[in-house]
Amino acid sequence: MEIRDAVPADAGTVAAVARASWHAAYDDLLGAETVDATVEEWYDADSLREEIREADAADGACFLVADDDGVVGFANAGPARDWESDPDDPDAFFSRLYVAPDRWGEGVGSELAAHVAHRLRGAGHERVWLEVFDGNDRARGFYESLGFERIGSVTETFGGTEVTTLHLAAPVSALVAATPSVE
Repeated sequence: MEIRDAVPADAGTVAAVARASWHAAYDDLLGAETVDATVEEWYDADSLREEIREADAADGACFLVADDDGVVGFANAGPARDWESDPDDPDAFFSRLYVAPDRWGEGVGSELAAHVAHRLRGAGHERVWLEVFDGNDRARGFYESLGFERIGSVTETFGGTEVTTLHLAAPVSALVAATPSVE
């Protein structure tokens, strides 16, 4: 398996991984119809191609794919939008990390997280934050195993369902230390 920078041609397979991952992780929490609508909106192939181009051009940002004879996972991160409630003020945002459900538990997410951590460190970022649904125990446990800690939350209506989104943060150095070595 190779972790590499995404290219615009990956957009369709990234969207397929997103759809499968979202259904596996969130159908019970949000319902399949809400998942479909969200994936259609957030993972439109044209929008993804543009996000991949923007990440490639932006200083301190990355959009990576795990390629194992096709895309089996993806992650993206970059400079943080403002976050006022954390006293340590994260300067990076880990916006996405998804792996095809049939590859869960194989270390694909850990490899993607490692590469993101090294990219963030290389860009001079010191602290990174992310969002995860409170009901997504698998993802929350994964992020906590990498040293992320809760810094806040927001409860909102998502597709007609009230959900709590947790905000987690970690020092980039701790994320680098908690993930596999990157060569």
